[in-house]
Amino acid sequence: MADIQKIETPYGTVTAEKVTFYANGRLKTAEPLEPVFIQHSTGLYIAYDNTPLKDEEHLPTLELDESGKIKALRTVGTGLICMSSTGKSMRIGAQWRPDPRDTGADVLIPIRIVFSEDELCVTDSDGKVIHIPLSDYDINVDYLTDNIVMSSGCGDCSTCSTCGSCDGGCSI
Repeated sequence: MADIQKIETPYGTVTAEKVTFYANGRLKTAEPLEPVFIQHSTGLYIAYDNTPLKDEEHLPTLELDESGKIKALRTVGTGLICMSSTGKSMRIGAQWRPDPRDTGADVLIPIRIVFSEDELCVTDSDGKVIHIPLSDYDINVDYLTDNIVMSSGCGDCSTCSTCGSCDGGCSI
């Protein structure tokens, strides 16, 4: 059985497994068992990967720096709409792809977002690394909450507590 812990973070209490800590006692990495909402200057992100492949990924779903700020996250519930000053736009979000385990099924592949002072570095569902300079792009966070339900297979929105205040429909 997994070692499940409740950890206090700058983003609230996180219930997670596969938890590591820095020497100062702060959370370093974790696999959240429920969505964790992360506020960043570019928007509110949902750190969550409930896909069948999450245990085969070798990167943590939630990674903080020693001060407790978000360093990186994997997500199926947050996408990005990026608009450049030159009019170029791109939309990045978790996508359904053939299962790399050769099951014949399609699986939802999360995106990974690494946060730095001057850019977001996103690895998309195909493994392509995309650098998004914050000085060149306006970032709009796009909520893909259907992906959270669909990838877990629960399908019962009446019991959803993703946003903590819904009455059967997500208000994000």
